[in-house]
Amino acid sequence: MRLEEELTRGIEAGLAPAPSEPETREGRAVTVPSHWWFNLVCHTCGHTFRRGDAVLVDLVARMVRHLEPGLDCAGGPGAEPSATVAEFAAGLQDGWPASVPLVRLAKDDWRVPRPGQRHAAPRCRYCAHTFRPGEHIVVCPCRVGDPACGAAVHRDPARGLSCWERWQPDGVVAICPVAKTKVTDHG
Repeated sequence: MRLEEELTRGIEAGLAPAPSEPETREGRAVTVPSHWWFNLVCHTCGHTFRRGDAVLVDLVARMVRHLEPGLDCAGGPGAEPSATVAEFAAGLQDGWPASVPLVRLAKDDWRVPRPGQRHAAPRCRYCAHTFRPGEHIVVCPCRVGDPACGAAVHRDPARGLSCWERWQPDGVVAICPVAKTKVTDHG
């Protein structure tokens, strides 16, 4: 087969209409944006369902729960990332440094959802997903040392979360997104 024919077939396959919602069966699945549960909140752990999350689907009850290590509904704290994954993440942070201070979320950080929590957990100002333990975030600099709003945005490229760069490409927040006040110090 000639290269031109392969290219034409590839283009035709790419332009072919795809089903609006992937076929979902009872049992295990991997979340994609077209699933009905994408970006909803898990009733067990309180985290949003993201692209790539392993889940258990119950079509009769129309319920989904995470099977992701480290989330409470998947059996509690997961193992720390392997040495290779940790080394990759550190290298990526070194090679693509943030223009602002980063915070690595601990399991007990107030921004991380907890099972049975009565109020909605904070979400990323860009992607609207909840924050998970171990993720890196940028906290609004509306009052350095004493945040007035606590708004945050993901900045964890090793996990595919480059929300900060997409939200503020110049790396500067001039107006607090919550209080709508001028930021006095850009850190």
